[in-house]
Amino acid sequence: MMNPTDRKPRLALLLNMISPVRLGLYNFLADEFDLMILHGGKEANRDSWNNVEKALPNARVVHARGWQFHYTKRQAGEAFDEKYIHVNLGFAWHLLRFRPDAVISNEMGFRSMMALAYGMAFRKPVWIWSAGTLHSERNIGAVRKAFRKALLLFSDRWITYGDAATEYLLSLGVKRDRILQSQNAINEKQFQSAAEPAWDIQPRPVVLYVGQFIERKGVGTLLQAAARLQQDGKVFSLLLVGSGRDKAVLEQRSKTLGLKNVSFRSAQTPEKMSSVYRSADLLVLPTLEDVWGLVVNEAILSDLPVLCSKYAGCAGELLAPENIFSPEDLNEFSQRLSAAISGLLAKTDPRRLKTTKQLGIEIVQELYKCWPDKKLDKQSGSPSMTQ
Repeated sequence: MMNPTDRKPRLALLLNMISPVRLGLYNFLADEFDLMILHGGKEANRDSWNNVEKALPNARVVHARGWQFHYTKRQAGEAFDEKYIHVNLGFAWHLLRFRPDAVISNEMGFRSMMALAYGMAFRKPVWIWSAGTLHSERNIGAVRKAFRKALLLFSDRWITYGDAATEYLLSLGVKRDRILQSQNAINEKQFQSAAEPAWDIQPRPVVLYVGQFIERKGVGTLLQAAARLQQDGKVFSLLLVGSGRDKAVLEQRSKTLGLKNVSFRSAQTPEKMSSVYRSADLLVLPTLEDVWGLVVNEAILSDLPVLCSKYAGCAGELLAPENIFSPEDLNEFSQRLSAAISGLLAKTDPRRLKTTKQLGIEIVQELYKCWPDKKLDKQSGSPSMTQ
């Protein structure tokens, strides 16, 4: 049962790091709960994520002590992705001191096992926020498979990032009524006000890529498809914004392919991203593996057409079939990109996106199911929540 009703319920949120795009959702939860965010620190490849803790004035934000291990994931002998493993024993100490009434832990890893251990010891509900898809988890090793099977034995509450993540949990044997299907969300307020373009780029149209410069993101294939179209006489500009280990390699590849009108720009802070999207005419996400693809959310809110790889978890949920392609099929990619440059993509529909408020209400309602003595407000759909 809940603690006395003269205080807000305590909620602990366990993360590897605090993403600035989710600050709106975290602040929403902090308004409803006495929220503690436990995190393992910023990863080295997130150089534009600064001062995020200051944007959470109503939450207790704690960097838990532990270790962060970096390794390069390889595929077919080549560097494919940059990975970070967080082992933060300090989570246990802070959970014991804070004594939350409920816990949400992100991803199926070590911290989720600690969250479940706390939940069993003190009879508190625990949710695991899962993002993996059948595609992103297809090659996990034997140790991780065994760990997840053990995790499934003790966890019966889940939150997912959309259809693709729910499909993966169902394949593991999780019952559908134990899953709250949510979405991956951004702080839409950053895209609701008018912004001037960050750059005036010619010729038009401008094809935009936003993300890391690593093999997993499929940027090399994008360069090949763009070069093929330019050789066939298509006139357009290519704008690539981000950072990563392969940036110099990709810049050289664009020269080798003879690409014209191509610009590489450094990663921008979240506050500047609205201006980045307003510098372009369409977004392309050529990823070879992504559990969601938040740049698609940002482009939709910026009223940009989106051409998206089928390997982004959000693709089928947010976009029309004609806006989705296989990045492994260069012919199909080139044809879809040609159509996009010619203005033939289906228009994106912002109604497919859930707002921060909608997601927050869904999560609050889910948590309060564990406390039947807490009555729901009929106006807002959640306890003590203001509209």
